Amino acid sequence: MNQTVLPQLPTRNSAVSLARLSLPHGYRFDGDNVQLHARLTVLDRAAYQRTWALQLWACPSRPTCAGDLAGQVVAEIALPPMSELADEIEHMDMSTFARPPAGAGEHFIALVLAAGVAGRFDEVHDIVTYPQLQKFLQPRIQGSVSYRIDGNRVHLSVEHVENPRDSGNRSGSLALELWALSEPYAGGDFQGAHLAGVGFGPLSGQTELGTNSFDLPFVAPPAGHWHFVLMLREWTAAGYVTRDFTNFANPVNYGQVLESSPAPKITESPDPAIGLAGEPATPAKVLPVAPVSIPSVSPVAEAAAVSRKTPASKSAPKGPTSPAVATPPPAPVAMQTVSVNSATEEALAAIDGLSPRLARAIKKGRPFASLDDLRRVKGLTAGILEKIRSRLRV
Repeated sequence: MNQTVLPQLPTRNSAVSLARLSLPHGYRFDGDNVQLHARLTVLDRAAYQRTWALQLWACPSRPTCAGDLAGQVVAEIALPPMSELADEIEHMDMSTFARPPAGAGEHFIALVLAAGVAGRFDEVHDIVTYPQLQKFLQPRIQGSVSYRIDGNRVHLSVEHVENPRDSGNRSGSLALELWALSEPYAGGDFQGAHLAGVGFGPLSGQTELGTNSFDLPFVAPPAGHWHFVLMLREWTAAGYVTRDFTNFANPVNYGQVLESSPAPKITESPDPAIGLAGEPATPAKVLPVAPVSIPSVSPVAEAAAVSRKTPASKSAPKGPTSPAVATPPPAPVAMQTVSVNSATEEALAAIDGLSPRLARAIKKGRPFASLDDLRRVKGLTAGILEKIRSRLRV
């Protein structure tokens, strides 16, 4: 699945400010949308030749200029051409879909007037930071989290999933997804390998799901150095968005075959079959865990769950610090999976066992909370679903 968060782009202060934000201005969240209102004052007629946008940023520290902007673009609205504005002072009142940062942290909110081109408004002409910290109430993961890999299956355990919103504020369909990323996840846009996932229905506000255990198909990532992360994602009008996440403390090396050796060898450390959960925020909060060596034939490893509230000093079991050189079969190659909620009809029909008629029916029946939810598609029998399950994801 594609992450729907707006990517953070490097910004720069304009050498000459061509326009600025004037009072009154502000923002208001309304469910999944945010309302932005601002008063724009044109300072130089060169502003009429530029393309403008209003941006709303969520920042971990208070920004005062473009160089301080760090965090996530929650919303961006392209403005009408300045040449169409009759006056040098214009009032803007516009609404758009909001993409708040994942997790339960507090953020400084900044309203930014930027110039540029569509998809890259990076020239900051004015910035206003609001004094009150903003905390977003979103579905979240609570308690201990762990995973255990056994061949092509993974056992995922999550102590609690809860919706802290008001009792009448029901979530969209929720999904837990295990990903392999090149760096520990800290929110925002990402790229990586989708390893496993499970969807379940909406969750009413002020309620929780307790002691969740799932046995799921597992698709190993390609050879490389990976950081595993569990994401809690919610279905919205803009597709699935990440609401919370937990970085696992053990980085995983999926080894590469050494062609120079007569007998293929693979190096893996630490054991990818064991996952320990760290704190769900920045890489600095990931729990330090010593590497664990693996034997030549990987056994079924028991996962040790670590509470997200447990101090780092007590979270990790001790183990050997040197990696093991083993002689297992060639490194696992990830089978590409297709999202039933976002793939094209052609991509679905290309799956062996899935007819063009069923592909059309799947596209028409979106969204699906889980792969088992596909059974409501007319003609998609349990036998067909079992045959194609390994090629699909939510």
